[in-house]
Amino acid sequence: MIVKVCFVALNAYPAIEPRVDGSFGGIETRAWTFSKALAEMPGFDVEFLVRHTDALKDYRYGKVKMHSLVDPYYEIRTSLISRLQRSNAFPWMRLRQPRLSDAYYLPLLATLKVFKKRTDPRQPEPNLNNVEADVLLTFGVQSHSASVIASAQEKGIPSILFLGSDSDLDENYLPGSDYVSAYRDSADVCYWVIQNADKILCQTQFQQDRLKKVFDRDSELIKNPIDVETWDQRTGSKPGQDLYPEVERYALWVGRADPVHKRPQDLIETAKLCPEIPFLVIMNKRDDVLEADLKNNAPENVKFIEKIPFESMPMVFSKAFAFVNTSALEGFPNTFLQAAVSRVPIVSLNVEEQFLAAANAGFYAAGSIDKAAEQLCALWKKTAPEFNGRDYVLQHHDLKQQVDHLALTLKRLVEST
Repeated sequence: MIVKVCFVALNAYPAIEPRVDGSFGGIETRAWTFSKALAEMPGFDVEFLVRHTDALKDYRYGKVKMHSLVDPYYEIRTSLISRLQRSNAFPWMRLRQPRLSDAYYLPLLATLKVFKKRTDPRQPEPNLNNVEADVLLTFGVQSHSASVIASAQEKGIPSILFLGSDSDLDENYLPGSDYVSAYRDSADVCYWVIQNADKILCQTQFQQDRLKKVFDRDSELIKNPIDVETWDQRTGSKPGQDLYPEVERYALWVGRADPVHKRPQDLIETAKLCPEIPFLVIMNKRDDVLEADLKNNAPENVKFIEKIPFESMPMVFSKAFAFVNTSALEGFPNTFLQAAVSRVPIVSLNVEEQFLAAANAGFYAAGSIDKAAEQLCALWKKTAPEFNGRDYVLQHHDLKQQVDHLALTLKRLVEST
């Protein structure tokens, strides 16, 4: 029996194709890692739907067949939305940090919105009409996951929801609530996603417990994977461009310009307390205003890079003496696995206290920027305790172990439908 699987992670194309611009994060990395590994297993055909501003460079990567939702204005629209702010005077909205191009795109997108019929996210995704699949897989409790689940229902096939963050289980996601998430998803839609997915896959025991307590849904635990063999090969390969050639080592921060969840502003405050330590900040675009503010307020020991290809990450970690995380919440950060496999100690401001302790992978600062700075200084001076989470990651997050679990889950779900 061949199980036909379609992954849907709209923002994953930059993680798949290094020749295109765009940012990606943990969801996209996890989706592509699983899809590639699953496609290599006998008994599976794997397809993948992404969003891109133009036609795809290729329509097959390895054994994964690609589909695209073409949206030429996606990045422009995202930038405009991030800079629009409510005002008390007419026209009741203000555009922060205006650009010359806004004079063209703002009326254009407003016109397109006027003539485009607004649809409920709980309607099927038209780009999945021609996809032949036995099961659809989507990531995160958000509007497009609703469209994927609705497509599965229309096709008469099961859907699987991968949780992407602890915020996916917000207790405000209740029917009839007027709550709207930080990413502009309504509580009604988010609740519908959680209740209508045929199966939910959690990253952590915390997510499993919360899902059951708040939404009365059972789930399965499949941990974030990392392909350790490929990571090690790339670590040992000839280095590409050195992102910070002026220094021998640095503290590394990786994330997006998101003031709510990723909180790079806390990294800047930490760096100010450690003027002798170089910081390399790889910050994907999200909020243009925040990004400009951070760069204006950053001390001289912080260097910003917008993005790098995923295959270059092992080399980036090889020069780091510490990895810093300032997120207010996560699901489970793939960067923690990358740091641990690279034997780079983690300094986490707010998240994953249990993982850091169990894996002996780093230091938990319990929300204190002062404590995070103290630990970084100790690591910089090599007076901190030894941390090494590599063995734990090999035991609990190895790709083969996790993709075997996913494959068994998919077969059982399809056979029972």
